[in-house]
Amino acid sequence: MKKDFTVEQIGKNRWFYTFTDLNAKGEKVMIEFVKCVPDLTNKNSLPYLWQKAGYTDKLLETYWSIEVYVYDTEGNCWGRYNPQVKLSEDRKRHVINFDWLLEATEENKQKLIDEVYRLASSVTGKTATEEKLDRIKDFAEKMNVEIYTELPEGWKDIGGFTAPIGATWITNKLYFSGKRKHALLII
Repeated sequence: MKKDFTVEQIGKNRWFYTFTDLNAKGEKVMIEFVKCVPDLTNKNSLPYLWQKAGYTDKLLETYWSIEVYVYDTEGNCWGRYNPQVKLSEDRKRHVINFDWLLEATEENKQKLIDEVYRLASSVTGKTATEEKLDRIKDFAEKMNVEIYTELPEGWKDIGGFTAPIGATWITNKLYFSGKRKHALLII
């Protein structure tokens, strides 16, 4: 995965940075940057509360808020590789990682891009499609049925309520012949 990206400005303080290459898992990664300019006349604004609680050393007059959108090989979108988010100490929820809540400068924007890139390009393993196919194969083996990638002639799709995600049940429709078969069709 190269560190090349396209930039699209959506509003005065909002941009989408989309990496042009996919990572090793075939994922497309996009970062949404929002330059936050809080109302510092309000003593209840987040920067005041963060400083008062000891989360930040100084009052942030501006800061970057990012979301990282990751599209897997199945077209699903996930929130991953965001350095501004971490698990809480009890590991039950996500909280702000104040180490990465940075002032809204170009230098800090680059630091965030670099860290998202590092996290996204360090992943290894199977693509979402490969994982889906493995689940279907395991299910078919357990159920002792065949898997098809095309609907055989004369067969009918009977629905996928109990089939694994990415597959549907099919049958040869020979109801009372004693030769009726079921199989999975990858969709």
